[in-house]
Amino acid sequence: MLTRKYNDSRYLLWLAVLFFLVGFRWSWPGGIKTWADVDTFISKKYPRVNHISTGELYSLFSNGRTLYLFDIRTPEEFAVSHLHGAVRAEKAEEVDLPRDTFIIAYCSVGVRSAAFIRDLQQEGYLQAYNLRGSLFEWANKGYPLEREGKSVYKVHPYDSKWGLFLEKKLHNE
Repeated sequence: MLTRKYNDSRYLLWLAVLFFLVGFRWSWPGGIKTWADVDTFISKKYPRVNHISTGELYSLFSNGRTLYLFDIRTPEEFAVSHLHGAVRAEKAEEVDLPRDTFIIAYCSVGVRSAAFIRDLQQEGYLQAYNLRGSLFEWANKGYPLEREGKSVYKVHPYDSKWGLFLEKKLHNE
């Protein structure tokens, strides 16, 4: 009996080492290591959500397109920096706009904003889009950020895991 328990322990240890060596990725959030992982996670969790790229949004800004922009981050994150014209929101129920309004939502990497857009779409907002890569990708590309109407170059990194998706020089610490 003692030998079997010892063998079981060795087997479990060997399995753990094997998983580590072959790059086994635990599910959310430890398994998310790249932008492709983030996109895959969001696509699987929110399959019906519409997306827009940071480049497409930058072009819309450059062309003067009218849109409503919602920042789905915490007040502390928003206070560090946000996109020009963004309004902070927590829940889709807060949105009181015509159903044909062109809406874009973002957060740090796109997970919270995807849930927000899913909820808006369920309420009949068919032109609601999640910003793929969200604020971190936007900032990483050097696109403009602001705080209190002034240009800034820092972003709240959310936490140590998600902050890895934001260039270190952009962290507000």
